[in-house]
This record gives sequence, C-alpha cells and structure tokens, in this order.
Amino acid sequence: MRLRRHYRSLLLALFLCTLLLSPAAFAPRHAQASSSPITVSSRKYIVNFPDYIDLSVSASDHIGMIVRASLDIDLSENLPPELHNVPIGKVGHTISTTWRENTSGSNFVPPGSQVFYSWQFWDSAGNTLTDTQQHFATTDTRSCCNPWQHLSQGLLEVNWYNRPLDFGRVMLAQASDRIKHIGSVLGGGLIQPINLWIYETIDDFHGSLSPGSYEWVGGVAFPTLDEASIVAVSTSDYTLVRDMPHELTHLIFHQLTGNRIDLPKWFDEGLAVYNQIYHEPDMSLRFSKALQTQTLLRLDDISLDFPADADQAYLAYAESWNLVDYMYSTFGQPKMAHLIKDLGDTNSGVNADFQQALGVDELHLENQWRLHLHQPWVIPPDQLTPVSQAVTPVKQNATTVDTSSWLLLGLGVLLVVGALSTLVVLVLFSVRRSRAVAAQANTAHLAGWQQQGNQAMAYPYPDPSTYMHASMYASPAPLDVQNQEYPATPPWKQAPQE
Repeated sequence: MRLRRHYRSLLLALFLCTLLLSPAAFAPRHAQASSSPITVSSRKYIVNFPDYIDLSVSASDHIGMIVRASLDIDLSENLPPELHNVPIGKVGHTISTTWRENTSGSNFVPPGSQVFYSWQFWDSAGNTLTDTQQHFATTDTRSCCNPWQHLSQGLLEVNWYNRPLDFGRVMLAQASDRIKHIGSVLGGGLIQPINLWIYETIDDFHGSLSPGSYEWVGGVAFPTLDEASIVAVSTSDYTLVRDMPHELTHLIFHQLTGNRIDLPKWFDEGLAVYNQIYHEPDMSLRFSKALQTQTLLRLDDISLDFPADADQAYLAYAESWNLVDYMYSTFGQPKMAHLIKDLGDTNSGVNADFQQALGVDELHLENQWRLHLHQPWVIPPDQLTPVSQAVTPVKQNATTVDTSSWLLLGLGVLLVVGALSTLVVLVLFSVRRSRAVAAQANTAHLAGWQQQGNQAMAYPYPDPSTYMHASMYASPAPLDVQNQEYPATPPWKQAPQE
C-alpha cells in the first residue's frame, strides 16, 4: 500500500515538472492570442496608387478597455519595418481605427510591391494582442488602368487592361517565347514567378513610375519584385520585340545571379540590349560616332550606374551592347553561361568570376575589346601580363644504345635522293607544257574576257547575315520619342525629365 502511494506521488511530481518546463508555461501573456480577451473582428486595406495606402482595423475586448494601438508595416525588403502608434480616438471595449501610409514622392512604392503588416493592441487590464501578420501586393489602381486582366503560364503572368482577352493571349505567347530564347542565351530560365504589366499608353506607363524618372524610358524592371512594365499599343507594336525582351532579360539575369547587388551595370544592360530582337539604327550610329572621336566611356564609369545625361546614357547602352556582343563572339555561349552562373556565387568577387569563366578580368577584357575596335588602350603594352601556358612535362626514357640507328639513317638518305630526282623530272615537264599552252591562251584571251565580263565574282567576305541579329532593322523606328526607352530621334538632343 505504501509502495503504491509512493508511485502515485512520483507520477504526480513528474507531471507537474513537465507542465512547468513546457514552453507555454514561460510564454509571455501577450504572445498567446487565444488567451487574450482582445480580438480583431475585421481588417481592410485600400491602395490609392501612387499616393497612399489606407489600413483599417476593428477590435473588441470583453474584459478591459482598449487604450492603445500600433501598426508594424514593411513596405520593402530593402528597408526596415516601420512602427506607427495609431490614434484610436475614443477608448472603449470596441474600437475602430485607420492608418494612412504615405507612398508619394520619396516614399514611392512601385506596383507589385509586397506589403506585410500586423496590428498590436493594449487594454486597461494589462492585456495585449499582437495580431497575425497580413500581406498583400500593391497594384496600379488609377482609373486609367482598371480593371486589370490576368493570364498565366508556368512562372509567367501577364497583366493588361482595356483590351480583349485575345490581346492577353498574344502577349502571353510572345512573352513565353522571349523567355525561352533568353534562357538559351543566358544558360538558364526563370526560377521564381514573374509579373509583366502591359500599359496601353505611354502616359499611363509614365504615371506608374517613381518621381524623377526619365521621360524617354519606355520599359522598366524591378528584379527584387520580379516585376516588369512595358507599353504596347497593339499586338504588332515594336516594343514587343525591343522593350519586352529587354526587361525580361533583367528579371531572368537577376534571378540567375540571386539579385546580387554588385553586378556591373554595363553587363546587366548589355545583356538586355543584346537579347532585343529590334535595335534602332540610331544606337549603332551613336556608337560609331564614339569610335570616330575615340570617346568611348570607361567601364569603371558605367559599372555602378549610367550617366544622367541622355546622350551619354544612350552611348552607355550602345557601348554595353557592343561589348556583350563581342564577349559572346569571342568566348562563346557556354563560357558566357558559365560566367553568369559564377556571378550567382557571392563568395567570390566579380573580377574573380570573370577571370574564372573567361580567363580575363574586367580591365583586361576592356583593353582587349578596345584594341579590337582600334581604340586607345587602357593598359600600356609594357604593363600587359602575358598569359601563362601550362606546360605538359615529357617523360624522358633512359638512354640506350640503338644498333639499328645507322641502318635507318642510310635508308633515309636514299629516300631523299630519290625524291629530289623525281622533282627535277616534274619541273622540266611542267616548263615544256606551259610553253605549249601559252600560244593557245593568247588566241582565246579576248573571247574568254568577254564571256566572263557579266558573271558574278566570288565575294571574299562572309555573309553579313551570319553575324547580324535577325530582324534587327526589320522596320523603321517610330517617330514618337516618348514611346521608346531609347529615342528614335538623336538622343543627345533629349534631356532627362527634371
């Protein structure tokens, strides 16, 4: 009987210890939403792009009076969350309040941004409640662009408005084809879902950009958001073969490189222009002008950002395109894909990635490219470091006495003498033959010249189609400068929007 009581006491002690040592026993009171007398009855948000976001909440407390509320909101993964004390007006068992988050001016939040937020409340009895975190994606809610329609395929979603469903189907098909082609060039495709927003007019598009954006921009990509926006008036708009592949390249390239922040700007933009199907002739003309005047921009000057001056920015695009084209022609697609893959490893520097994949760092690549274009070098010739060649060691056999060497030497001498005799005979025969043919050729020379005069001559240079991009100059560039990321009229006459 005493033993049974002992076991019962032991089991009870073990139960109490387990209960006291459980995480729930030490959890703060406010962390247990189920035990808090405060409950949230409704939440609501309204996006008024691009000016502000209204967030509303209603909560009740059956024990105490709700005396305080706050809002924790995260608008960007690149910025820390913001904590706001929200006025609740009249204290009571039930309260409703609203917070207006300013997104205008320097607080601009682009369409597609993921917003995370949570409410917190305190009552007069010392109880608290931290609400579960909520999230939503912002959209362009202006009256010009609603309602948005959506279609998706795989990891791609296209969004458009004010056009029929067939328009969206064509956009989805064309964007999917562009993504496949870009993936074959870069060595990899999409990893995460992306959104492509297609605006109907340039004014609608410009209204979606942050204040101070350049007036000649016709497309934009937000790699950290996996979002891009372009303008397409119709299914045959030239922007679908220029701006669409350009912006999609940015999204795919940054996914493959893990949104690395130290990627050279010239390489990022160069890849984007390289993958365009259409390139306006003015870009090539601007690059040719820089070659003639020997005013190419240094890579160091366009690695972090492009110039604000429209003319210099246009040259930066043209120069970056030419350099990337040179890299693909010189090193080949497999090595370029290797480079892009290496750039995704942040444990090594960009220069090390270039050296590993291509065998040259950025500076030597720039120097090599400039010399190829007959431009001034950036590394003096006497400072160039020769590339070391791997030497394969040859195994040396032990020295032995070869008794057959004299026999082989004698046979070699006989073969040489025989070959020389045969050569003399052939030369004499050739001389006699040429004299006999010369007389016949003189009589037929005039007739032969007349017969050949209208025949096509073999062109000594390769077919240009083997190195030109398909459809690069398939149609003339539109005259509407505002509809282009790169203006059709000479860009050096344009100025950035103030």
